[in-house]
Amino acid sequence: MIRVSQPMLIFVPFLFSLVALFAAAVYYAARRSASRVRKSGSRIYRCAACDHVYVDARDVPLARCPRCACLNEAVKR
Repeated sequence: MIRVSQPMLIFVPFLFSLVALFAAAVYYAARRSASRVRKSGSRIYRCAACDHVYVDARDVPLARCPRCACLNEAVKR
């Protein structure tokens, strides 16, 4: 018969649960960041009126903000 103390009966399942939650969080964070990769032809814009950041794939000097319809220039990297 294997002797196990009472604190170990609580600690071991709790530890396995924390490890599983951490692994799931890392997995879903990696999936979310991989889906945010932008296309090479896209440009990033920041609206001067409402500070909304958006991406537009069209090759235009000014793009309209989807929130307030203000014309904005692309952000320089």
